[in-house]
Amino acid sequence: MLQGFLNLFNKDSLLDQALRDTDTMLQQVEAMVRVARQALRETDKAPRDLDISGMDQVVNRYESEVRRKVFTHLSVMGTEQVYPSLVLVSIIIDVERVGDYAKNIVELAREHEPQLKGGPFEEELQRIEEHVLDRLLPQGRQAFQQNAEQSAAALIAELYWINPACDRIANILVAGKQAVPLDPCTQVTLALYVRYLKRINSHWLNILTSVVNPFDRIGFRRAPQD
Repeated sequence: MLQGFLNLFNKDSLLDQALRDTDTMLQQVEAMVRVARQALRETDKAPRDLDISGMDQVVNRYESEVRRKVFTHLSVMGTEQVYPSLVLVSIIIDVERVGDYAKNIVELAREHEPQLKGGPFEEELQRIEEHVLDRLLPQGRQAFQQNAEQSAAALIAELYWINPACDRIANILVAGKQAVPLDPCTQVTLALYVRYLKRINSHWLNILTSVVNPFDRIGFRRAPQD
């Protein structure tokens, strides 16, 4: 429900600048998730030159910039464009949180030096990762950029399964009622990792709900039916 944004394209208003800053944030946190996954799952130790905190600080600076520009824009323009302004201020919280979870994954990689293997959960874990990295992040960002309601709604419907899939793995590991052929350290790391993937998925889907739902329903899977 971001039709108000369309009227701002090709105008160099502060609100349009804030929208571009938001897209830069999305690109940055997407890159953070990718390098975090690589550090945990493809190497035996997180690279020493991986400055995930520095990348996160860039996201935080953009978050402050978006808020400043939105506030200044509203101070000058009044309430004419309050709807898209509120949407931006709302979703940048989700964007920033994705960056935090990417940072958490890198912290896991630094503590769990052998690359993380999923054991009996490996096939399902790879499926989750592929859908998050190859569909949710790039296609979700594109749907937001283009205000593509149908694409956003389709992604929300298609990828909602990721959360319960992550819960299933985490619950098996935490409950301890089922024998799992993984050492305790790996079990703890895997449980945390799938929980972080779930939160990344949830926050990115929240961003997509801003495209398909009215403001009061941002963060909900679908708008209420009349």
